[in-house]
Amino acid sequence: MATWTLRARETVAGNVAVVVACFLVLAAVGGGLAYTAYVEPGAHTEERAGASWETTAEFGHAATVREPNSVFPVGTTLENRSAYFGTVAPVLDGNFTYGYTASEGGSLSIGTDADIVLRSVERNQTGAVRTRHWQRTRDAGEMTESGVEPGESVRVPFSFDARALANETERIESDLGASLGETEALVRVTVSLSGTVNGESVERTERYVLPVGLGTAYTVEDPGVVTDPHTSTRTVTVTNQYGPIRRIGGPLLLFSGLGGAVGLLWARRSGRLSTLTEAERERLAFDEARSEFDEWIHPIRLPPSTFDRPRAEAESLSALVDFAIDTNSSVVEDPDDGTYYVVHGEHLYSYSPPTDAPVGQSADATAFTYDGELEDGGDGDAADGRSGPDAGDAPTGE
Repeated sequence: MATWTLRARETVAGNVAVVVACFLVLAAVGGGLAYTAYVEPGAHTEERAGASWETTAEFGHAATVREPNSVFPVGTTLENRSAYFGTVAPVLDGNFTYGYTASEGGSLSIGTDADIVLRSVERNQTGAVRTRHWQRTRDAGEMTESGVEPGESVRVPFSFDARALANETERIESDLGASLGETEALVRVTVSLSGTVNGESVERTERYVLPVGLGTAYTVEDPGVVTDPHTSTRTVTVTNQYGPIRRIGGPLLLFSGLGGAVGLLWARRSGRLSTLTEAERERLAFDEARSEFDEWIHPIRLPPSTFDRPRAEAESLSALVDFAIDTNSSVVEDPDDGTYYVVHGEHLYSYSPPTDAPVGQSADATAFTYDGELEDGGDGDAADGRSGPDAGDAPTGE
């Protein structure tokens, strides 16, 4: 039997309760993992995107040439420009279109109210209005439509004379006796929504503006199509999902732990797992000593005359090696039967290994026969004619 199996058996046999407890702990861990993976996985809540809807708003504008000029024929319509000529096309005609889309339907009442705002303001570095010196507002039109469904839209028209607004600005500043800040005009549309979208109640107000810069040529800062998405979230309960560590490893640990505990107890009860016999202990001690003192043992065939000396038997290989170290001698292994010898003085000291121990374990590649006479000397010469390790380097064997 191999040395490692003897060591393992000795360890397990001497600690059966501890090993069984370890197997049971392993089974408990595996059982817990398997239980959560298959029986009670548990659940957690997640926020998921629900129904969604989106509003769109857009300004359209144009100016018709009304005064004769050398470039544009009278009646020409100039559309969606960033600037218009106030002398030949002073009136800006425009419209505001508003609609929405929804993933699960809806019905809204949409009210639109358009105003023309003329004001003088001062802005901060970010462009926000910091001070409003004066403001005049004129209604430009309003309308309300009910039952507006997704995909439909409403439109409100507006119109103003940019040249007249510029003249009005001059009159106001003349009346006030000063010109403060920056004078600007804008079209402001307020949208009121009421109804349901995607099964949820909607009550909200939105505002959109179209800035207009006054002058001989008036400018329009069109924001383009403005979209405003709305997404609702919903909380859902989701069953926990586990990976292979729990789904496979849990049952594997459970059955391995239970099988190991049951198998160990059965082996102990049936006698298959028992403490080492005296012979097995001797074999284990021999294997450990043989491995530890390998470099101090030499395979040599001793001459027949050596065996005529009185012989003393050592109880173990360790004891024989200790004796060799103490007497500055060498340990010789017979390559044929594996017996170990120390020749010292007029005696031959030997140790016979267990009967199942392998013969010829020495690391030396070749054994040789010494045919001369053996003399025990104090100079540390080995029986094989070679100098062994220095006594100071030898292990104590303790």
